[in-house]
Amino acid sequence: MGKREKRIPPKVAACIIGLEVTGSIMSLMSGSGNAVVKRVKRPEAGASAQEREITARSGEKEEKIQVSVSERKLTDTEAVKAIDRAEKELRKGYLGENEKSTEVYRDLNLESSYCKTVTAEWETSPTGIFDSDGVINNAEVDEPTEAAVRCLLTCEEESRMVELHVTAVPVPADAEMGFKYYLDKALAEADEKDPNSRYVSLPAKVNGQTVRFTEKQEDDGLKLVILMAVALGLYIFYMRYRQKDLDKRRQKEISLDYPKMVSQLSMYIGAGFSVRQAFMQVGNAYAAGRSRGHPQRPAFEAVLRMNRKIKDGEDEESAINALGDSLQNKGFRKLTLLLAQSRRKGNAELRDQMEQEERESYDRRRMDARVAGEEASLKLLMPMMGLLGVIFIVLMVPAFMQMG
Repeated sequence: MGKREKRIPPKVAACIIGLEVTGSIMSLMSGSGNAVVKRVKRPEAGASAQEREITARSGEKEEKIQVSVSERKLTDTEAVKAIDRAEKELRKGYLGENEKSTEVYRDLNLESSYCKTVTAEWETSPTGIFDSDGVINNAEVDEPTEAAVRCLLTCEEESRMVELHVTAVPVPADAEMGFKYYLDKALAEADEKDPNSRYVSLPAKVNGQTVRFTEKQEDDGLKLVILMAVALGLYIFYMRYRQKDLDKRRQKEISLDYPKMVSQLSMYIGAGFSVRQAFMQVGNAYAAGRSRGHPQRPAFEAVLRMNRKIKDGEDEESAINALGDSLQNKGFRKLTLLLAQSRRKGNAELRDQMEQEERESYDRRRMDARVAGEEASLKLLMPMMGLLGVIFIVLMVPAFMQMG
């Protein structure tokens, strides 16, 4: 239904309808509610007992009980067949990882049961080579030794004795486990050789093969190199972050200096001073204030450097342009561009332009102050919320304790 792109594909719809019909038929056939039970099916042989919850009714009396149903026992014929299958499985896997019964140097695979219904009891002779679990004692095998492995298979009332013969041999030197086995043996002998000695002499040869031992040493030099590299990376990251923070603070201070400098330049230019003379007066006034203990301001320090360059013979226009580039501030770049244009076009409109720039700069300063105030209020919001939580706890906890 609906738009074509939202329709169900015909095959999917057919599958859904088929499942619905099948489920309805199964529901009708099985019925619903409580069914009358006359017999309970036993679990198959080898499975664990099961419990079923059944409701017993007699007249108006009703009782829910747990009925434990044990597993089905096999008949004699079924037990014999189970033992036959168990013997085949036993003969197929008793060697474990050994390839041949005439060359056994690994553990045997002796299971405690087979085919779920047949139990197995093992014994070996001579004793000392294999235990009842099939684990081989290679230290007792110095030469090929015949061993008998007997298993009693039991299923219900039926039982059968199965006897197997294997030949235990010393661990071959070229086997996968040979090197480790003889190495452990040689190290054990070296440890027992002189127990009073302060040191254990490691064997030079194992099973006729030359062995060289190495031990991993802690590389303190590498740790120091890594530590210094991490410290250097953290220092570089800190210095870059610190430099960005200093640049940000410097730009804020330059932005604060800009309206004051524009006001002073506008006053001197309006009084008839040239641009050069106006900058000289601004610099002299700042130097006098510094001598009286006023704080250092980055924009006025740049003006002092510019005045010294002009006195040393540098071109006035290039010095003014360098002022805007050194301060890297949008307002000072605009100011230097305005002063450079006035030198080329004349000072006829410079006074009006400076007054307009002065008004705009103070407007920007007021807006910046408003934004700074909003940021400060946001920063104070979290501490205030914390204090509110403390006050809430102080007031409410005693009240809840009294109620308790």
